[in-house]
Amino acid sequence: MKEQFVLRDSRLQSSQDDEHARRLEEFYPRSIGSHVDKLRNFTKFVPRASIAEFLAKHEIFRRALGIQGHIIECGVFLGGGLMTWAQLSAIYEPANHYRRVVGFDTFAGIPRKGEGDETADPNEHSRVGGFKCESYEDLLECEALYDLTRAIGHIPRIELVKGDACETMEAYRKKHKHLVVALLYLDFDLYEATKKALEVFLPRMPKGALIGFNELDNESWPGVSEAIEEVVGFQTLRIERAPFASHPSWAVLE
Repeated sequence: MKEQFVLRDSRLQSSQDDEHARRLEEFYPRSIGSHVDKLRNFTKFVPRASIAEFLAKHEIFRRALGIQGHIIECGVFLGGGLMTWAQLSAIYEPANHYRRVVGFDTFAGIPRKGEGDETADPNEHSRVGGFKCESYEDLLECEALYDLTRAIGHIPRIELVKGDACETMEAYRKKHKHLVVALLYLDFDLYEATKKALEVFLPRMPKGALIGFNELDNESWPGVSEAIEEVVGFQTLRIERAPFASHPSWAVLE
């Protein structure tokens, strides 16, 4: 049996949510059709909240579409967000071979926590090693499949950067002297890494570029708001959100 990665916060999820997850786990393998048939009819299975999050990210991507530069995903986990940006880029801008979707992650879980990350009511994942997911090789195979059917598939569109992001982001920036960032999506959850991402990439973001927030104003991850206040300042940002989803949110640089 393959390893499962259940993202759950008992303070926010009800018994009905647990029942839905349990029954969906049972229903999917015995539902009619091949695996590919099921993927082509994904709305039969994907939870409503996940579709809402996808639509919110679609809104963010559409706003970044006319902005030159890379998409930086800070925190990859299983790769759903990374591949959302990549698929939308292949659909909306198939000839834009300059755009890269770059994902930073340890692929080994949260490496450490600082004082800025402490909360009075921690959840099941807010610990060293939380969100551990060795998905790097899995995503390389996913990338190869992605390249098979998109335009200009011989030119890479996705880059995965493995390791402690507080070290790898700076090294990536120095190596890629041409770098411009159209969208910086922050999903590290932690103070130190979020602050470092802003310090490294914000100077390379032009007017009209977007900062996306996955865990802003979330009491489980207070370091995110702390880092944004210190580096950018909330009074300089107009933070927007999709009314149909609890997260993500975003700000357009003006």
